[in-house]
Amino acid sequence: MVDVSSGPNFFDVAVIGGGIAGVSVARAVAETHSVVLLEQENELAHHTTSRSAAVFVEYEGGPTFDRLASASRPFLEFEHDELDAPLLDPLPMLNIGGEAERSSLEAAAEEAARLSPEVRLVAEDELYELAPMLNPGHVSVGVYDPTAASLDVMALHQLYLRKARSGGAQVRRAARVEELTHGPHGWTVGTTAGPVGAQIVVNAAGAWGDQVGSMAGARPIGLTPMRRTAFTSPVKADPTHWPFVYSRVEGRSCYFKPEAGGQLLCSLSEENPSEPCDAKPEELDVARAIDNINHLTDLDLRSVGIAWTGLRTFAPDRNPVFGWDDSVDGFMWMVGQGGCGILSSAAAGDVAAALIRGQRLPPSLTELGLTIGDLGPRR
Repeated sequence: MVDVSSGPNFFDVAVIGGGIAGVSVARAVAETHSVVLLEQENELAHHTTSRSAAVFVEYEGGPTFDRLASASRPFLEFEHDELDAPLLDPLPMLNIGGEAERSSLEAAAEEAARLSPEVRLVAEDELYELAPMLNPGHVSVGVYDPTAASLDVMALHQLYLRKARSGGAQVRRAARVEELTHGPHGWTVGTTAGPVGAQIVVNAAGAWGDQVGSMAGARPIGLTPMRRTAFTSPVKADPTHWPFVYSRVEGRSCYFKPEAGGQLLCSLSEENPSEPCDAKPEELDVARAIDNINHLTDLDLRSVGIAWTGLRTFAPDRNPVFGWDDSVDGFMWMVGQGGCGILSSAAAGDVAAALIRGQRLPPSLTELGLTIGDLGPRR
């Protein structure tokens, strides 16, 4: 293999993965270090990032993700000069249930209100006013979050990428990592686009995270990619002012949100284990989602526009894995973001940058009670 221990192909940091996790790390780290971003596909954000529901919810995913999302919100709300429009657009969220789910939704509302005081439980009259398409026979209670928003995911991805490049970061596409070797001068990363060298490797490979970790000689985390299919469907009514509706009704999981052109973005909100792959939709998941939505509403969905499937990758405890490996020098994990990687990405990049610079976590996280021990790979 070509010697890359110095010269133009040697970097302080090699980031593996060109999705939202990888570019958020590259953005933050490039302010102080030389960075190369390695993506296995011909285009960035080909897998999970481009297949998101594109909703920002501050209390979704558990206490760790709650804090990461809260710390990310100022970045997402900021008016960046590089953008022509805001990243966030108000889109209230409504979690719905029947009487069987009332106690759990009451508890969820109480917990969420600690982080977002505007979150509240809504009863039948207000519930149907907020979401007039709901079927009163099956839905009787909800948790309403007026602080939720739609998120321009691809604009955010491009913003991170621009900021990374303005800091000097290089991007190598079609550079699938095939070998990782650690030596006295750091890492040699063998890719299909040729080798690069780096002092530090950041594993932001999403569903392929454990495979990359094994290449580096690290013990796998136990990551599980989970399939989730979404699709668009036209509706007769104007959905412009509808909330993002997420069903917690037992046996009737689904969600739907308004899209432009009289369309809904819909999903069964399923979690089906998968191998890392370029996932494709399954007709049964689409059909079940349509059936559940039609059961809970009067929408009478009948047709599908486009459909797609993404992989949401979870660690065993469903919390993110950010930090140095305990046995492999210079190897950092940034994986296990589940369905919350986009909304928590700004803070995640800041975590990686702080660790690489040998600094403490930023006050935006520590003031919320988050510690590196909550994030580390062997917690």
